Amino acid sequence: MDPALITAWATVAIAASTIVVGSATCFLIWRGLKAMDRSSDERARDRRAAADDLKAWREADIRRHEETMTALRALIERTAPPAAAE
Repeated sequence: MDPALITAWATVAIAASTIVVGSATCFLIWRGLKAMDRSSDERARDRRAAADDLKAWREADIRRHEETMTALRALIERTAPPAAAE
């Protein structure tokens, strides 16, 4: 077989394998970047939901505190000794 022909076929094979491997590598990197983007979006949604939950918890804590203080004032007023008449 002609050495020039063997060299030409080897060059074609190397170029084809380089294109296939390079394309596969680019595809995998692209998929990885898309997965990272989706994951980032999910984390952002989770953070917003957690912030909303935290806000609701804080409002509930404030409401419970106010209710407790109102009940405590009422208890103190009911159980306080009568004021001494002067």
